[in-house]
Amino acid sequence: MAQISEEIINDIRKRTDIVEVISRYLPLTKKGKNYFGVCPFHDDHSPSMSVSPEKQIFTCFSCGATGNVFTFVSDYEHISFIEAVRLLGSKLGYNLEHSTRIENPHQKDLEIYKLATKFYQNNINTALGKNAVKYLEDRKIDRETMKKFEIGLAIQKVSLTDYLKSKNVSLDKMIELGITNNTGNDTFVNRIIFPLYDLQGNIVAFSGRIYNTKDSSKYLNTKETPLFKKRQLLYNYHRAHEHLRKNDYIIVMEGFMDVIRASTVGINNCVATMGTSFTKEHANLVKKMTDNIILCFDGDEAGEEATTSAIKVLEEINVEPKIIRLEDYKDPDEYIINKGKDAFLNKIANAISVIDFKMQLLRHGKNLKDINDISSFLEETIKELTKTKDDIVVELTLRKMAQEFNISYDTLYQKYQQYNKPKEVNQPRPKTIVQNNDQNKTQYEKAELSLIYYMLKDSEVINIVEKKVGYFPTPTIRYLSNEIIAYYHKYGQINEADFISYISDKEELKQALSNILSLNNRPEFNKEQTNLMEIDDYIISINKYVKDKKIKELEQSLRNESDMRKQLEIINEISKIKGVKLC
Repeated sequence: MAQISEEIINDIRKRTDIVEVISRYLPLTKKGKNYFGVCPFHDDHSPSMSVSPEKQIFTCFSCGATGNVFTFVSDYEHISFIEAVRLLGSKLGYNLEHSTRIENPHQKDLEIYKLATKFYQNNINTALGKNAVKYLEDRKIDRETMKKFEIGLAIQKVSLTDYLKSKNVSLDKMIELGITNNTGNDTFVNRIIFPLYDLQGNIVAFSGRIYNTKDSSKYLNTKETPLFKKRQLLYNYHRAHEHLRKNDYIIVMEGFMDVIRASTVGINNCVATMGTSFTKEHANLVKKMTDNIILCFDGDEAGEEATTSAIKVLEEINVEPKIIRLEDYKDPDEYIINKGKDAFLNKIANAISVIDFKMQLLRHGKNLKDINDISSFLEETIKELTKTKDDIVVELTLRKMAQEFNISYDTLYQKYQQYNKPKEVNQPRPKTIVQNNDQNKTQYEKAELSLIYYMLKDSEVINIVEKKVGYFPTPTIRYLSNEIIAYYHKYGQINEADFISYISDKEELKQALSNILSLNNRPEFNKEQTNLMEIDDYIISINKYVKDKKIKELEQSLRNESDMRKQLEIINEISKIKGVKLC
């Protein structure tokens, strides 16, 4: 297996829960003994992907995609199988070159940020921090919230730089991490400190806010470093992910203070872009959690523009968000303080669709009592409406416009049809696997696929096949059967999840195996419940096909042969295959 032994790959797989890993990428719901979610490998609108914690494999009953935890991560992240092994192995602390545990390459830097965080937290809890605490409490951020978000304080009288020097941290390293400036002094002075986190919840930067002084910069952030790139991170991502199972939606905000404010009223499924534009990286991050995305940006014109921009980014990856607009309030922080939790929950419950948001924008600057402006508004709205995939939204919107402007629904619908011509889809999707259709297969093809399927379920079937099947007629199935037998002899058992890893570098076999494992109409193999005569029937069917095929080939040779002696040899061979004794 490239540079990584099978034993290590299998050990990583056994120590990695496929349900936990897949739930990082998309929501899963437990039904019976399995979990179900929307398949990310085709345009799925209902949960058709099953994840088995018992077998540690996933299978889509619609497109046929199937595999173990490594193949899921490989296909989802568009990385190689080995890269997926390395990615999951690194989370367990493996050095896959030498089979030893290693630390994160940035672990020392992360430890420095932890030290700095504790230093700032200690400051805010001293007598020197009273004014900062009062400022926060006046803004309705209590001690519990300060602790939860690790809020601290930078003060001039106590130097973080000197403290870290005493811990043997070099000045160059502090400057590199943005904790100390180029003059050798603390970056943050007389500011309330808010730690900023990466996707795993590690502190990788800070944001400092003034509280008792005036400054041209209300907030000061750590400079970008290899650990801190705002366009690739979302504040509170690690916490929001944990709360996603309770709330199947994510609210995207602009500032980390908005997220903290929402948390104070028990709304924890929020993330923030931390003041930067909503990027494609951000879009892909939230899509990994859920397609149910609510944009709640600032209530001013800039927030409106940011919402429009974010909608475009999400539409590029086939996600249609909902939108909360805060009208006369600056941001979610101010709205919740003034209007309260219930008002904000009502906003969430009544988040508007993209088309409703765009209609609000299209109304700007138009006199909707003027016929020309009405015509322009309807035309522009219908063009925007062709971008939505929801037929119900289309019909409701057309009917609402028909009623508002006293115009025939049929007239509007005809105009919609004119604009709604089929479009080419530019967004590439992950490779899909075509599911087998038994109706299009011959009897022997069904038999060999079923036998392989049951060979993967129970070693007894492997033994039966090895003894009774001469060979499988289809070359790929024959190759796959040989690999299953070889795996069984090597390990003394068969494990589907590990076997998927075993053949991961054989693309032809991976495709064939995916097709076979997607044969969800087969019952689970059970020695007590499954009649082994069914297995024998499959074997008889395959052996008969092999015999018939060989006889046809010999009969053709007989027709082409003129030498009587050779003809007799062919006839004898045909008779042996048929089991007939010649007199």
